[in-house]
Amino acid sequence: MKRLLALLFCFSLSTPAISCTWRIGIETSFAPYIMQHGNSWRGLNVDLLSALATEMGCQLEFIHSPWLRALKLMEQGQLDVVTHLTYNPERSRQFAFIGPHHQEVIYLVGIPQAFPGLTDLSELKRSGTPGIIALLNGAYYGDELDSILNDANNRTRFVFIRGNEDKQALLLNGRVHGVLEDIAAYHYWKKRASLPTANYQPLFQVFQSPVYFGFNLNTFNAQQLAALAVAWQKLYDNGSLLQVMQPYQLDEYQFTLPAPQPRLAP
Repeated sequence: MKRLLALLFCFSLSTPAISCTWRIGIETSFAPYIMQHGNSWRGLNVDLLSALATEMGCQLEFIHSPWLRALKLMEQGQLDVVTHLTYNPERSRQFAFIGPHHQEVIYLVGIPQAFPGLTDLSELKRSGTPGIIALLNGAYYGDELDSILNDANNRTRFVFIRGNEDKQALLLNGRVHGVLEDIAAYHYWKKRASLPTANYQPLFQVFQSPVYFGFNLNTFNAQQLAALAVAWQKLYDNGSLLQVMQPYQLDEYQFTLPAPQPRLAP
């Protein structure tokens, strides 16, 4: 933290304050994290990033892009930031990680009868499953699931989907038997009376990890990233982030805000 403060001090002496716009890749809907209302956007991720942008004197430009396309646009320098990004060493070559903005918990959600006797990933790896599972293309669900997906016999039971809305639609339309889903997102879509969700249950936890804002290493320099880390720490320390998070808490699930742990370089 002292090193970040020193970098920020040098940056403030050498660089005049300027307005800035962060181009964020965003899906149409991934409640409670991203929700579109007409021409405006809300949601936990949006509101937390907006708080950080305001602290930095910046604004957000929303660019509709499903997850895998957003990753490609980041590579091409056409986006500056994505949300809900799990850290791994491969991604650290492209992204600086600011946050975490919450602790993600992923479950297999589906029809229990389609997954008889399946209680964890180890059993899935050992015995396979008759049920078909949809997951987000380009998402990272941990090394254990990666080892299952790299097994040709098991991989045939998975369907890779371009966006979260499409993934949920396949389940609700009976095209797949289960999805890998953020547990808070599951509780939010269970509350939508228009959806036939009664038969779907969280079956077991697949993965959990802190998730970050991923800032593009091609469009932010080291001094800017250090300033972002200091600003996030400030918002964490003064309670602003918890205040933003409070309206999204559920009786069924309580979000946690991990202590800041920026990862700014590979």
